[in-house]
Amino acid sequence: MTPKGRVLLVTSDAALAAEMAPSMVGREFELVSSPDVREAAVRLATEAFSAVVLDASRVPPEDRETLAQLQKDKGGFALFLLEPATILSPAQPAPLRRLMWPLPKGFLDQVRAVEAPVVFFVEQALFITQALQNALRQSGVVFIQMDTQVGLLEMLADQHRLAEEQRTTARPRPVAGFWERFAGKPAETEAPQAMLGKVAVVRFGQTWAEAAKFDARLRQTIPNAVSYSVTTVDPIRAATAAVKGGIPALLPRESSVRVAEILTDGLDAVRAGPREVERILIVDTVDNEMTTLARLSEALLSRGYEVLTTTDGEEGLRLMQKKPFALAAIGGSALETTRLMGAKLALAMREKDKDLRIVLMIDQFPAQDALKGVSRAIELGLDDAILKPIDVSRLMLSIERALERRFLLLENLRLRKAAEISAQKLAEVNGFQTKFFATVAHDVKNPLTAILGYSEVLGMRLKDKPDELKCASHIHNAAKTLNLLVSDLVDLAAIESGKLRVEIGALDLAAVVNEVKSRVDVVASRKQIQFSTALPAGLPVLQGDPNRIGQVIQNLSTNAIQYTKEGGQVRIEVSVQADWVIVGVRDTGIGISKEDLPRVWERFFQTKEAQTMRKAGFGLGLKISREIVQMHGGDMGIESELGVGSFFYFKLPAPKAVAPEPPAAAVVAAPAAPPQYNPFAPKA
Repeated sequence: MTPKGRVLLVTSDAALAAEMAPSMVGREFELVSSPDVREAAVRLATEAFSAVVLDASRVPPEDRETLAQLQKDKGGFALFLLEPATILSPAQPAPLRRLMWPLPKGFLDQVRAVEAPVVFFVEQALFITQALQNALRQSGVVFIQMDTQVGLLEMLADQHRLAEEQRTTARPRPVAGFWERFAGKPAETEAPQAMLGKVAVVRFGQTWAEAAKFDARLRQTIPNAVSYSVTTVDPIRAATAAVKGGIPALLPRESSVRVAEILTDGLDAVRAGPREVERILIVDTVDNEMTTLARLSEALLSRGYEVLTTTDGEEGLRLMQKKPFALAAIGGSALETTRLMGAKLALAMREKDKDLRIVLMIDQFPAQDALKGVSRAIELGLDDAILKPIDVSRLMLSIERALERRFLLLENLRLRKAAEISAQKLAEVNGFQTKFFATVAHDVKNPLTAILGYSEVLGMRLKDKPDELKCASHIHNAAKTLNLLVSDLVDLAAIESGKLRVEIGALDLAAVVNEVKSRVDVVASRKQIQFSTALPAGLPVLQGDPNRIGQVIQNLSTNAIQYTKEGGQVRIEVSVQADWVIVGVRDTGIGISKEDLPRVWERFFQTKEAQTMRKAGFGLGLKISREIVQMHGGDMGIESELGVGSFFYFKLPAPKAVAPEPPAAAVVAAPAAPPQYNPFAPKA
């Protein structure tokens, strides 16, 4: 099977390559390993690869940048960076780390306790929803919120310097109590505090690489500083998006077995073209939710969605008629029966567009109605039901999941339709091909019969003219060869249309073998090939078509003679087993490689070695032979070794009453094989 692409793994860890290999083979990729980036760069310059997978734990940072720059400059391949497992604790200094939202339990308590500066690079949608900021406030963490990283490094450096100065110079003393102040003692002042804090939350819409560069500069200025990239997108989806965008994809090392899956999805998406901008409709009438919904709209816009809002359900339906939406977020009661809102509006929209995804925002009170509303949403098959007051980050997550579900459903439908169209086109091509073979065979057969007949007449009349007789013989031989080729086409057309004629009757296998040998003997003697048969005594009478079985044996014999060099050996062997009669042709020919063995039954297939010795033929003989044998209730097999020889055999059902008999001596004994190889030696 030809691989769909090649993947270059840069690592010195053989275990990683062994771990990734099965998933690569399953996705039809060839995995190639390289121990270092220098060798990988050389191979990329001379060979084609679909992807490069870099084991970041075994490669220095400067080499990672080299490959990333090579991908940017040259392109043509996806780049995966396998990150080693990291400890998330801010007390452990480390390069930029990925942090999934929602945060791990107890993480913000560690942030509050640590003395080192902490920077959160937050994706735009999550930043807008204020989810992380609210969590920090609830945990008692003082933080700085910034819309850009411009000036962040200088501000953190100043804050760090100020904190260090206070730690080394200030001597905290107790503040004067009531009696001290009553006695006239001056009030003691508290030590000054840093004004802004050590934690920064930064809105960040750039790539991981840009955040990593800032993190490196930050750790150069403040060695104990730590940075996190906070995202709501799981690593697999993020890596798939990176492949689609042609930028380096980050992946945890333990997810290395997913590289083939991600690469397949990413490349398929690139071939399918960019995903169209999805439209989202938000319908709600509650005034106190307007600020929340405005923040939601801003977050969705930052993700690249087109967002429309309205407070009127009727207007929402009119907007749908103008241009369809991918998703609708609808507020109101799920038990609404009067106004066109809530579940009533959701039902009306779903009737107009069955592919529309719907998220219901349900009034929380009264609680009993809210519970019934959630049940109603499930009953209607809506994507989600969220209670008010709305948590924007929770609603964002629900919306994105629903949109991803819609995309996958539509993509599955598209791929299924494409597969059906391809299957229809393939059926048309096969139908045309079968009809073409049948037409050509029929139209050629008639004039070919005339050529054969007249060439025989010419031969009889030119007996006294040797030169002219030689020409007539060439015409006759060429016509016979063409007749065999046309016969193959006729048989193939009959097989393709299910009309191959096989007349089952009494089959004297010994007579068929001897008849084939008498016909093929002449060809074998011309090449000085020792052609023999080995038949057991008392072969049973089988059920089959003598002409068709003879066609199979003759095809195997002529193939063996054609691909065996002068002085070689070919033998027809027959043996009887409990349920089968085995017929085979063994030779000392060129043999077949292990890679080509599975393909020998394909029509028109010929190995490279066979093509060098090929005289005539379409490569249809084995396919036709196998079809004939299968129509007799049997099957064919092959044993072969390149440069040594081959054994093609087929089996036919034996009569039930026949017991197995040991093979008798050969009718024509085979001469001794050459010392270096004995193709007829019994197997151990």
